[in-house]
Amino acid sequence: MTKQKFLLQGAILTAVSLFLRITNMGYRSYLSQKIGSEGMGLYQLIFSVFMLTVTLSTSGISLAVTRMVSAAIAAGRRESIRSTVARCFGFCLTISLCIAAVLFFLAGPAATVFLDNPDAAPCLRILGLGLPFMSLCTCMKGYFLAVDESLSTAASDTLEQILTILATVYLFWHFSPQGIEAACLAAMAASTLGEMTSFLCSWTAYRHSLHKNTPKEKVKSKGVLKGLSHIALPCTLSSAARSLLNTSENLLIPKELQKFGLNYSASLSQYGLLQGMAMPMLYFPSSFLTSFASLLIPKIAKERELHHGKAVAHITGKAVSYAIAFGLFFSAVFVVFGQSWGNAFYHSESAGEYLRVLAPIVPLIYLDVVVDSLLKGLDEQFNSMKYNFSDSLIRVLLVLCLLRFFGMESYICILFFSTIFNAALSLHRLLKVTKVRLSLLKNVLLPLLCAVLSVAITNFLLSGFSLQNAFLQLALQTIFSGAIFTFGFFTVCQPESRSKN
Repeated sequence: MTKQKFLLQGAILTAVSLFLRITNMGYRSYLSQKIGSEGMGLYQLIFSVFMLTVTLSTSGISLAVTRMVSAAIAAGRRESIRSTVARCFGFCLTISLCIAAVLFFLAGPAATVFLDNPDAAPCLRILGLGLPFMSLCTCMKGYFLAVDESLSTAASDTLEQILTILATVYLFWHFSPQGIEAACLAAMAASTLGEMTSFLCSWTAYRHSLHKNTPKEKVKSKGVLKGLSHIALPCTLSSAARSLLNTSENLLIPKELQKFGLNYSASLSQYGLLQGMAMPMLYFPSSFLTSFASLLIPKIAKERELHHGKAVAHITGKAVSYAIAFGLFFSAVFVVFGQSWGNAFYHSESAGEYLRVLAPIVPLIYLDVVVDSLLKGLDEQFNSMKYNFSDSLIRVLLVLCLLRFFGMESYICILFFSTIFNAALSLHRLLKVTKVRLSLLKNVLLPLLCAVLSVAITNFLLSGFSLQNAFLQLALQTIFSGAIFTFGFFTVCQPESRSKN
């Protein structure tokens, strides 16, 4: 992939990702107005249980397909691509159907035991219907990434998002579901419909791509099971373990808050404010990073296979430098304009206050997005998963030990500790493998100064300027700050990294 093509494809994917994040935030804002913070808490808990089954069905498959198809292309064995992907399809479909059946038949006990709400069982059942479609889409996503056609995935994701939102609005408008359980069921039904549509779109693009990227001659691929075992199996096992811990953490938070003294409704409301509202806002800007980060996997994997150590170091240094700077900027934005974000998206000052409190760990969270992709491209996925698992285990233990005594404030402290712990381990491993050094002055202090000054100048200049539309006010604050930061960053910082060699 040439630099120009990489940047163009990354820019398009970023625009699509930004659109998806904006519409998702708007969707969550719509849901929060319909079902409140308590409903958002239940919605988030249901998805926490469902995401465990998603992890078991899909984790590691996309990376395995990308790596195996990329290897076939690099070795000039394009005739084996069809067989490779087809075998991955068979593997995914078998696993996902089994897990979907388990979820369907055990939804009742799961809703009673884990959610303390038997009426939520239909939500889990209807989500389970979408698992096979999600699993197959994951395979195709890995293929598209390997053949530099990630825009096909972006198109299907966009269609899925639009259809999900339209279906949800229609169901709420036409049926007016009463109660948070019925409202969640409508949202879950719309989500499953979106997954099915995404599969049809991806499948059409996949069949067209095969004719373009593979010869008519078909050769049975060899070593697919070995590749899945080496790449996907460690990812699946470790991701499943981490997902189980994450699900346990999410389910424990409301329960432990009740032991702290809150009733069921209040505990769900507090959980919904943080996980259902504040955290999506915190991750919203990372859409600018995730697209480029995903493209880094095949790019750095290729350089590694060719033993281009200097190229690997250069890519790593640049990616880490820009990720740190990007995180520092939005950390400053959240500190100063966090209340504007809460009012714009959820009409909630409480959600905005959570965002301001969590702002200091934003640079590490965004950095981890890029570091994780780089480690996967360098065949370091096992270490990455090991760090993530340790992080999740510590969080669960701390939730059990602290929340019942100190409430939600202690969970904020847990988030700070776990984020620092995970980022430190991952970054240390990446720098060790790539032999890259970072400059504290150029990579941290100067970008931090630019971020603080850009936001402070914007806040001063716009202090007497107010728009009636909260979204426009927020956009003006962010864009104005971003323009000042970008100018200062590329004028003063000039981020560089040095290889130890």
